[in-house]
Amino acid sequence: MKSQRIAIAGGTGRIGRHIVESLLEIKHQYSLEIIVLSRSQSPHISYAGTSAPVLPIDYQDLSSIQKTLNDFQIDTVISTLSGTTSDPFIASQENLLRAALSVPSIRRFAPSEFSVNSEQVPSVELYQMKIPIIRSLRQLKQERPDFEYSLFSCGVFMNYLGYGNNKPEGHKAHGHMPHFPYIFDLSKRSADIPGDGEKQLVYTRAEDVGKFVAAATQLEAWEEYNEMAGDVLTMNEIVRLCEDVCGTKFDVKYNSREVILARLGPPEKVMENFFAEFLLALMDGECDIKRPINLNELVDVKPMTVRQYLEQWWG
Repeated sequence: MKSQRIAIAGGTGRIGRHIVESLLEIKHQYSLEIIVLSRSQSPHISYAGTSAPVLPIDYQDLSSIQKTLNDFQIDTVISTLSGTTSDPFIASQENLLRAALSVPSIRRFAPSEFSVNSEQVPSVELYQMKIPIIRSLRQLKQERPDFEYSLFSCGVFMNYLGYGNNKPEGHKAHGHMPHFPYIFDLSKRSADIPGDGEKQLVYTRAEDVGKFVAAATQLEAWEEYNEMAGDVLTMNEIVRLCEDVCGTKFDVKYNSREVILARLGPPEKVMENFFAEFLLALMDGECDIKRPINLNELVDVKPMTVRQYLEQWWG
């Protein structure tokens, strides 16, 4: 059964906001009710001529979460929560699920994935925080076969390729995502590649991730894995595209495993370690495509390709 009344946890930031905006685009078409759950008080999110209320939530207070979901008779919860400390993050998602299960109208739940599938990358510590909620959902599915959950995976955000562009409205290249380069720095015409560059990357623009997820809410049934992609290219293929669009050769550094391992620092260097661990996961094949990219076939979304993105912001 299609989603009708949708709550997006963490919908005021980053990928969550892209999902909210895409849902607002189709709100009137499908007569949707959309609410946003946030740890802090924020104004309503307005987009495409309509809006969604932002409701403050304490993720440690189950009764508060339950009341909000129940008041709006929510049937679908999409989590885009994030964090760098495992215990609070795990507790927030588990509490969100536990509260949802006490609301009679709830029948769908999407945990916070929106990258490579967490189970594929055991070497990336931050992603291991996402495993407990997946286990809880699988156990729940055994007990309640009518309950649906889905793991939305999109690979790497294409928006990082826009870092440093000098277009008049170049900031729009990033959408709501952070502004930094990853692997490829087109502003410096350089690439920092793990291994030999022949491993594939799944790239999806954040705006298109929002469109894919919004469209998926209108599927009659959810598959356990909903994989999406704007493009699938080897890192060497991406270098060649960058060089072609920019009209110049890039300074490409191919890094051995030992070089990347040397970038790992003490535990408090959370993000630096995360980026290094992800490079190692790429090199070791943990990020290889394991399942069909099914969501591209299930919904009518035409995502931007890497070439199209590069031509828009670097051509």
